[in-house]
Amino acid sequence: MSGKSAGAVRTGSSESSDDQRAAAAGQQLDNAGFSPAEYVDRLFPDDAALEGVDVAAANIGHRLQAVQQEIRRQLRAQSDGQQQQTQGIEATKAAISELYTRISEMKGKAQTSERMVSDITQDIKALDVGKRNLTQTTGTMRRLQLLVGAVDQLRQLREQGRFGEAARLLPAIAGLREGFSEYHGVRQIARLDEAAQVQQRRLGGLAQQVIQRGFDAQGRLVGDAEQMRAACGCCTADEQARVTDAYCEQQLRAYAAIFPLGDDESQLEHVSRRYAWLRRILRNYAEEHAAAFPAGWRMDEELSRRFARATRD
Repeated sequence: MSGKSAGAVRTGSSESSDDQRAAAAGQQLDNAGFSPAEYVDRLFPDDAALEGVDVAAANIGHRLQAVQQEIRRQLRAQSDGQQQQTQGIEATKAAISELYTRISEMKGKAQTSERMVSDITQDIKALDVGKRNLTQTTGTMRRLQLLVGAVDQLRQLREQGRFGEAARLLPAIAGLREGFSEYHGVRQIARLDEAAQVQQRRLGGLAQQVIQRGFDAQGRLVGDAEQMRAACGCCTADEQARVTDAYCEQQLRAYAAIFPLGDDESQLEHVSRRYAWLRRILRNYAEEHAAAFPAGWRMDEELSRRFARATRD
């Protein structure tokens, strides 16, 4: 019994020792300077160690299987990593392609919107131009109607002898005519402008006649002073000059007869008589004739100026 037990103990101890040697020797497989001959010598240093060759072979087989499994696992992991990397690259490419497509679509939409805005802007500009032209045309037509009506009204006022109203209408007609100064090439407007001028000339001529006929041959006021004053407002500058010449000549006509050149009355000692005559003329103007002329015409000053010129001569 004891012998068998001892043998079994030695056998178990030998197997345990062999396993330890095999495990220690197996670790050497991982060394970079592994040598198979040295490895076998270390694993089986003597003949007695050969008893554990089966265990060592089994351990090496297990180690080989473990290494092969590890290699397969590493290969699978590497393959999976490469596949994931490839999938990641493809996903990135797809995302970039989608992003490029979206950017292109956005750019196309932006260009379309820009063209739409440009078209709308052009339409708005065209509408603005049309609105301005329509507004200008409407305003021109309205002023044309006003001018036609004003010219016809001026004719009626002239025929009725209503010089005050006619005088107030003349500035309005002048303003309307000025507004059509660029349209004289249009035949109808040119005719209307000529008609306005004709009515103004006729009115001025009639006003001049009314003023001059308001005084008799002796220079006395026989007409309606208020109507004559209103008629003065219808006179142009030339007509005013003609009226002034006629009135002053008529009022100073007696002066040449009373104080003829070369007569004793024309001597220097009779100057006081001359100015006394002028004062009488000016007093008569202030009391009777001034109401027939606008203050702006300064008819009394013109009488004095012409009297001084005649006296000097």
